[in-house]
Amino acid sequence: MPHPEPSRAYRVLVVEDEGLIAHDIARRLEAQGHEVLGPVSTAEEALRLAPNAEIVLMDIRIDGRRDGIDTALEIRARHRLPVIFLTAHADRATLDRAKQAGPFGYIVKPLGPSSLQTGIEMAIAKHRVERLLEEREAWLRAVLVSIADAAVVADAEGHVLLLNRAAERATGYTQAEAEGRPVQNVVSLHLPEGDFEPVPLALLRGEPVPFDRHTRLASRDGREMEVDGFAAPVRSAQEVLGAVLTFRDASAARWEERQLRQAQRLEAAGKLAASAAGEYASLIGVMRKQTELLLQQFGEFSATRGALEGIHRAAIAAGEITRRLEAFGARQVGQPDALSINAVLRRMAPLIEAAAGGHIQTALRPSPGAGKVKADAAQLEGAILSLVSHACDAMTEGGSAGGQLLVDTARVDLPHGGRSVAYVLLSITYSMAEPDIERLFDPASSGSSLALAQVHWLAAECGGYVSARSGASGGSRIELLLPRLADQVLLTGAGAQTETLLLVEASEAMRMELHNFFEAAGYNLIEAADADEAVALGEMHEGPLDLVVAGAKQAGEVLRHLSGLHPELRALCIVEPGTQEPSEPAPDQIRRPFTERELLEKAERLLGKAPEGPPTAAPAAARV
Repeated sequence: MPHPEPSRAYRVLVVEDEGLIAHDIARRLEAQGHEVLGPVSTAEEALRLAPNAEIVLMDIRIDGRRDGIDTALEIRARHRLPVIFLTAHADRATLDRAKQAGPFGYIVKPLGPSSLQTGIEMAIAKHRVERLLEEREAWLRAVLVSIADAAVVADAEGHVLLLNRAAERATGYTQAEAEGRPVQNVVSLHLPEGDFEPVPLALLRGEPVPFDRHTRLASRDGREMEVDGFAAPVRSAQEVLGAVLTFRDASAARWEERQLRQAQRLEAAGKLAASAAGEYASLIGVMRKQTELLLQQFGEFSATRGALEGIHRAAIAAGEITRRLEAFGARQVGQPDALSINAVLRRMAPLIEAAAGGHIQTALRPSPGAGKVKADAAQLEGAILSLVSHACDAMTEGGSAGGQLLVDTARVDLPHGGRSVAYVLLSITYSMAEPDIERLFDPASSGSSLALAQVHWLAAECGGYVSARSGASGGSRIELLLPRLADQVLLTGAGAQTETLLLVEASEAMRMELHNFFEAAGYNLIEAADADEAVALGEMHEGPLDLVVAGAKQAGEVLRHLSGLHPELRALCIVEPGTQEPSEPAPDQIRRPFTERELLEKAERLLGKAPEGPPTAAPAAARV
């Protein structure tokens, strides 16, 4: 009886150590149109011919040290070929061991008339499905790994199976560290009170569950971010297989939304304040003028004089309120300059300590890499003092006998318009929970001084933002973000690099005078009251330091501490009167009294910016 023609002919590798059976199998395969490789009887021969085959018929018991199961395992690992086992031994132990090779079927010897063809067709079909599933899984894995959103795959018990790269960056866990852990331990979400974890809720409901708008993610290293996301169950026709958690960092979007709402509220409040102030100012002016006329007409001991004086005082106070409303409604015009926010904080340190008082623990932590901003110095100092005063008042009014206040700076990079924009962050963290922190900068919630609302105007004028949020430990945190000046060397004159000088001088008036003089001459001057402060400033300074100007002992101490950080740093030593020195100071010395011009010329010679020669003479009255 002729065999039916196969739908397709295959290259079949036959591995069989019994010669008669091997030749019978080969004859049958060739009669069905297949191409037979072999037959062979050893593992070595099978491995040699396997690259040319499409399917393997493997006897479990073959000649040599390796049996058919070991050989099939190696062929599957190397070439991903379907293997059908030929066996006359169908005992349970043999079958259990053979399963390790992932066979695509078993044919029990002796072979039936149709068992060979049926087994081959079934194995090829199963192999195609397996390859298709592998390819689809590879595509899906590549998509999952490469998408910008963070994705976490968990099984039905809530244990992590897979993290993509974005999820690794967001959570701080690698795939190897996270695998097998409970998903709540890896994706640590801070949810509003009363909310359920999204993954168990999605598995319970059997449908995707969005994150609450106020959900925050805490990474492994303590960073926090606001996130948008979904938890979705993965189901087959019969059962729940697990869940997929996808989320993205929404901090920047939330920040921009808050800033927009805040700006709109303050803009409306400012217009209303300016309009009301203008209308009330004229009425209050009439009240003051009329009461002053009446006071002139009544004697000192008139019975109505006391009432009139009370009205007059109230009119004066009302006039002051209208002036403040006018100031709130109209933005102040400042004179912006390049400012180191760390330097501003250092100058304000005594004021911040005084505002905090003795019952509040204060810490200033300026970051060396924070950078400079462009702002009006007086307005920036006023804004910082307003924020600090509010934090201290909140802790005092909250009934707390003490508190903690932290003022720190940092550089942050935020996405904006498809690119990253650098900002200088000034944050004020204090141990008091604000009752309505979302509206902290509204005029109604900022007290009679309207000081916090003015901070918003400063941030907007500089192109930055100010916001407040609850802290992780129950306190509050105010963040002022101002655009960071580009990381480039400032230029003066015809492309000359601005050198930085570090002045050590005990007199504050002298430091202020020399600061203004050197900045007008195109230099960046950092001032310190003593050597310890100079070393601290030098360690925090961003960029190179070129010259320290100090007494000989102080200059040596500064150089000893800062030469590692600033290898090009040189010293100009100030020689005090009465010191036994040669009649002519050395090139790296200047003797008191000296003029500003003489000090500048000495510094320029050491910096290589002025020719050698005697300094320009100056009148004795101008010497310092």
